[in-house]
Amino acid sequence: MQNPASSVSSGNISPTIVGPSKDSKEVYLIGGLVMAVAIVIGAFWYYSGQDQSYTVKASTEPLANNHIAHVLKTSTIPPVKPIVHNQTAPTTSFKLDSIHTDLYFEVGRKGLTDEAKAILATQANLAKQDPDLGILVQGYTDRQGSTDYNMKLGMKRAETVKTELVNAGVAEHQIKVVSLGKDGVLCLDNSDVCRNMNRRVHLEIRKIGKDHMILSTVATEPQTTEPIQSKNDQNSHTESHGALMDNLLPSLADPSTADPASGS
Repeated sequence: MQNPASSVSSGNISPTIVGPSKDSKEVYLIGGLVMAVAIVIGAFWYYSGQDQSYTVKASTEPLANNHIAHVLKTSTIPPVKPIVHNQTAPTTSFKLDSIHTDLYFEVGRKGLTDEAKAILATQANLAKQDPDLGILVQGYTDRQGSTDYNMKLGMKRAETVKTELVNAGVAEHQIKVVSLGKDGVLCLDNSDVCRNMNRRVHLEIRKIGKDHMILSTVATEPQTTEPIQSKNDQNSHTESHGALMDNLLPSLADPSTADPASGS
């Protein structure tokens, strides 16, 4: 026997919103933490790699420098010695065939100026170092005055220069003096410039050789020569010799000239 179906009335049923469960929240929380940790670890790894690469790069530079220094030290190339310049002043040597120097004087004066003395000191040192050098001292004057006066004045100036050189240590045989007076003028007008140019002593220094400047003295024995008699002297000598013989012959023949005879 069948039971009659019963009708069930549910009435108005409102929808129900179901939220996440407690387990789902924990999963999300754990996942977020894991993600944060992963980000932190990744960032740390990235920056630590940058620091490491910088450290490696910086450490290789001194290593390379040390290696280069080691290679240079162990190289077989001989070290280059530093060039040391000789500070010793070279000695003066005579290179030219001749040296010409002019010394100038005041009007009518034979005295040396300070400039002339300084020049002579230099020339004297040169002559003392080389005894083969000869010095020719030539005295000159301007055109004023007589020829005889200027010739003497030129010689006085040359002698003054010679005395200065000898006092400085130059051997006297190395110096020869001459005077040309006004015959050796350089210019002919009467201007002050021209006259100053003519009042001078000219020095010529030349390599001559010591043996050519000193005359060697050769000792010679005096030779005795019989005087040459003239023809008249020979005739007179013959006549006197004949007269002497005539006087001797009679004396030998005359018995009175012999030993006296003995008497009674």
